[in-house]
Amino acid sequence: MSKKHRNRESKQEHLICAAAQVFAARGYRKATMEEIAQTAGTAKGTLYLYFKDKESLFYAVFEWLTAQTLAHNPAVDRDDLPTAVRLQALAEGAARFMDENREWFPLTLEVWAAGGSTDSRERFATALREMYASYRALIAGIVRAGQARGELRAALDAEALGAVLTGALDGLLLQCWFDPSLDPLPLIQAFFDPLLRGMRINVQGEA
Repeated sequence: MSKKHRNRESKQEHLICAAAQVFAARGYRKATMEEIAQTAGTAKGTLYLYFKDKESLFYAVFEWLTAQTLAHNPAVDRDDLPTAVRLQALAEGAARFMDENREWFPLTLEVWAAGGSTDSRERFATALREMYASYRALIAGIVRAGQARGELRAALDAEALGAVLTGALDGLLLQCWFDPSLDPLPLIQAFFDPLLRGMRINVQGEA
């Protein structure tokens, strides 16, 4: 990657971070490109060199936030780790990211709202559908890998677990944002301990 390309990527990420702050504080509808440019310390025209309009910038923020969430789960893709460790790492990573970045959570609500609006429904509804599908597939893939290695019961429905765990994590993080007194990490740990015990093959090797 050339230095020019790296500089452009760095500048683009800086603009996205500034936009995330404004969108989280003001909401998508009220936020303006002028405010975002001011927060980024640049000219409004510079924003349009990278993003054709506010919707495109907001979409880039959504993609950035999704990538940031997954980036906090370094153990998830490690096939050499036990399945239980990978699943718990995914859940705990999401909880830690939520706890450390509560100011970003309003962006999730803004994306949901955009997914239901008449102006941008198709684009954001599709993005949300793909995001949830990727989380379901990630969890299901880890479960299937555990079944193949003889760590988890063969009777488990990997796709069902992917869907339910994705919904559980999403709902818990929403609760924790509305109620700051809730700490997501110990809740995740308390939930996953019995869950993983039930998913494992027992000592007699029964599936």
